[in-house]
Amino acid sequence: MEWKVKNVRDRYEKRSAYFFDTWGEENTNAVIDIILKRLKLGDIRSIVVASCTGKTAIKVAETLQKSKIKANLICVTGPQEYWRRTYPQNPLLGEPQRNKLENLGVKIIDDVMEPLQESLLFRNWWVKKSIKMRGEYADLFWMTLICVGGHGFRTAIEVVFTAVEVGLVKEGEKVLSIAGTGTGADSAIVMKASKFKDAVGIDPEKRLKVYEVLAMPKETKWVGYG
Repeated sequence: MEWKVKNVRDRYEKRSAYFFDTWGEENTNAVIDIILKRLKLGDIRSIVVASCTGKTAIKVAETLQKSKIKANLICVTGPQEYWRRTYPQNPLLGEPQRNKLENLGVKIIDDVMEPLQESLLFRNWWVKKSIKMRGEYADLFWMTLICVGGHGFRTAIEVVFTAVEVGLVKEGEKVLSIAGTGTGADSAIVMKASKFKDAVGIDPEKRLKVYEVLAMPKETKWVGYG
């Protein structure tokens, strides 16, 4: 599949998506390559990167800078104190990485809990009513996303919810999101920014919509899901 762009300025013959045989960090460079191609269309201003250590976000920011592409770049790391208590073995965003991100103009979200255990309002079209699902049942939503595209795909959607929640991305905005399985990046999507509470809720205009899958592993690693 090739991009078909009418504007001469944006015309190029490039591969439009990558589907990797394996998941994980080894795909990071290819993910960055495909997002650069996609950004040349000029219709996206916000990019959200899931990056606990800041390493992937720094790599994306430096690449955009070299390519002279301006964007509202956001790094979502998760609450630092929570991660230290829950996963003490995992590296976190250190002061040098934080300073580098800030110098590159990257906004950092490190004080918002993931919406993984939040209740979800689900509009059941069959019985024509809305059902509030507690976190333990709402987890089916996240598991379904992993079934579709893998852990990175699920996380790419999750961090957009987070960015909307803190006001760094506007509801309804077309946003590019990058995430990975474990470390690095293996997934990239373009989606309509929405709030988690509206993802499958009563208002069709506010529901989750993934416009494009730019990169995704063919294999799934069930991180934390057994």
